[in-house]
Amino acid sequence: MLTWTVVIALALGVYGQRAAGALFLKADRLPEPAKRVLDKLPLAIIAAVIALTTVTAGGQLSLDARLAGVAVAGFCAWRKLPMLVAVVAAAATTALVRAVF
Repeated sequence: MLTWTVVIALALGVYGQRAAGALFLKADRLPEPAKRVLDKLPLAIIAAVIALTTVTAGGQLSLDARLAGVAVAGFCAWRKLPMLVAVVAAAATTALVRAVF
């Protein structure tokens, strides 16, 4: 089960790695592809945690209304809509799917 303690520990670990890299590595020595990967790594880890908590419940695969809400939020983010719009659209989608099914 993924708890808030684990989420916080992962977040601290990711940002700790970023800080250590900034302190101990010279960015001009890294090849450009490595820089691009390192820039996107924290976002990938956070996305993985969100995906895991969205499609599991009690350690089992659970495809429910949460998945629809996250999909709508992802679409809103892709379209670069304001955060408030994304949150309201995701919540409304999740509520609608729960009400219908």
